[in-house]
Amino acid sequence: MKRIVTILVGVTVSLGLVACGEEEPASDAFEPESDIEVSEGNEPEASAELMSDEGESVGMVDFILSPDGKLFVEATVNGMEPGYHGFHLHEAPSCEHDHSDGAFTSAEGHYNPEGLDHGEHAGDFPPLYVNEDGTAQLTFSYDQFTVEDITNETSVMIHEGPDNFGHIPDRYQSSEQDASGPDEESLSTGDAGDRVACGVVESNE
Repeated sequence: MKRIVTILVGVTVSLGLVACGEEEPASDAFEPESDIEVSEGNEPEASAELMSDEGESVGMVDFILSPDGKLFVEATVNGMEPGYHGFHLHEAPSCEHDHSDGAFTSAEGHYNPEGLDHGEHAGDFPPLYVNEDGTAQLTFSYDQFTVEDITNETSVMIHEGPDNFGHIPDRYQSSEQDASGPDEESLSTGDAGDRVACGVVESNE
């Protein structure tokens, strides 16, 4: 399945050249799209409030449609450990932080209606980077599902560690005997570790 993911970041582009102390316009300069903040000001169609494994609110994930129908995912997080974290959509609308099998295991596995390996799951989001102050912000457009597909049917998950997206070259030995490359866990979870925050995707209507 071909995947299209666009991560939006702040862009500053110089549109002039400085020569002999004078500034001249550059005819071939790159011009950023005017809708770089296309999701700003639009009300989310659905949202997930992220709760920690201690039952405390640590952020929000919003699912927003732009005027032209493009779906944006916006995450705002606080109180998390700095560094990269696995960030996914899971297949069950349940976030039990005190579940007997472990925090948020009630959310089941990654949202994966096509039955593909990790790295190609419809629920595989870009990694979430948390700053030293425990905050994170991430906005990206996504075409792997519609809001209707996931609302009241799925959960958003943040994991303890980074996500390798199942990318383990064959030169690496797996934990399975006489095998190289990714093992079963890498192909299902990306080795992102424990589940530390979770939120059920709910409609805002």
